[in-house]
Amino acid sequence: MKDKIKIKNDQGEEKEFDILFSFESENTGKTYVVYTDFTKENNIIKCYSSIYEEDGKLSPVDTEAENNIIEEMLKTLSETAKIKYGKVEE
Repeated sequence: MKDKIKIKNDQGEEKEFDILFSFESENTGKTYVVYTDFTKENNIIKCYSSIYEEDGKLSPVDTEAENNIIEEMLKTLSETAKIKYGKVEE
């Protein structure tokens, strides 16, 4: 998987995103990718996630259970970074 991805929005405009990480869930057997363009909302960097298909295409995450798996992974990685590198400043 590359470090960056390009995604078209509903208007057909292409936007580039940085891939933060990807992982395969043992619960679903699917591979998820989490990415960002580093825009902030309420002083928090917005992150997006998709299912990474074997053919390299992205599919939307449709279920609350899958969203919960991704959120737990984000929390775990965030806490690991804080432990390893100290408080992460903005």
